[in-house]
Amino acid sequence: MSPPTSKKETQAFLGAIGFWRMHIPEYSQIVSPLYLVTRKKNDFHWGPEQQQAFAQIKQEIAHAVALGPVRTGPEVKNVLYSAAGNNGLSWSLWQKGPGETRGRPLGFWSRSYRGSEANYTPTEKEILAAYEGLQAASEVIGTETQLLLAPRLPVLGWMFKGKVPSTHHATDTTWSKWIALITQRARIGNPNRPGILEIITNWPEGETFGLSFEEEEEQVTRAEEAPPYNELPETERQYALFTDGSCRIVGANRKWKAAVWSPTRRVAQATEGQGGSSQIAELKAIQLALDIAEREKWPRLYLYTDSWMVANALWGWLNRWKKAIGSAEGNPSGLLRFGKTSPPE
Repeated sequence: MSPPTSKKETQAFLGAIGFWRMHIPEYSQIVSPLYLVTRKKNDFHWGPEQQQAFAQIKQEIAHAVALGPVRTGPEVKNVLYSAAGNNGLSWSLWQKGPGETRGRPLGFWSRSYRGSEANYTPTEKEILAAYEGLQAASEVIGTETQLLLAPRLPVLGWMFKGKVPSTHHATDTTWSKWIALITQRARIGNPNRPGILEIITNWPEGETFGLSFEEEEEQVTRAEEAPPYNELPETERQYALFTDGSCRIVGANRKWKAAVWSPTRRVAQATEGQGGSSQIAELKAIQLALDIAEREKWPRLYLYTDSWMVANALWGWLNRWKKAIGSAEGNPSGLLRFGKTSPPE
């Protein structure tokens, strides 16, 4: 198939492939360069971005995922993956039945940011992705089924804080709308009632998912708030780690770097990778710190981060992440401190 040579041909192509929208992850982000050339205010110009999008979407269609039928029953698990990227939102709905090692997709959705949504904080974007995903999932499986919510960052904790955070871009009305829908279906800690249970699981979609009975019954305990580093006793400072994460664009790729600093040992450890965002890098740094504490069998870990978003998320989920990273026994107790203060030089 030859590339379109006009706005009309591009519109016709997009209309023809629209059927595959729910079969292809991040469909909207892939074809967004093609939509740019169809706008009335834009002259038609077929550049490298359009050619790449054209080639990629054809490749994705050739390998499109077959969507499974909707199944019901107490042994069927429904998982909604949601994520907020640099250019838009994406979410997908999966089911896993008895005897299956991997889930079957029921649909993929994605869209670009609209209006002021691009200015939302990272946390607000994640909540928006979960909100939009929940609406889409409800149309497929209904509202009376159990749903496991698997965002890239935890969001349910924000819905039960009782107030809108002081740092936000979305209006109070928008926050109220998010809270009303999500909390209406959320049933934290009670897997026997229809609703939402939030889980921390691997991305991208397609990994084995679901919680064991023991994990579903477990009540997630919150990490305690640590004192400022300069108020720690000298004997406790050996268990303190400072974390940081960053992301930069190199050519056409995004590269992140996560680092952990021990002020008593004067030693830093780092890891890096491609894709993701600075928020993902912050979480990778947290994971690196937890690995260090678990490997060295620390009795406790004082974790210091300057990421307000990560700190608020971890206050509710640090222990769940610890159990996913380390063994069930021997994990250090978690104490977390959010602050801009740097470790001593």
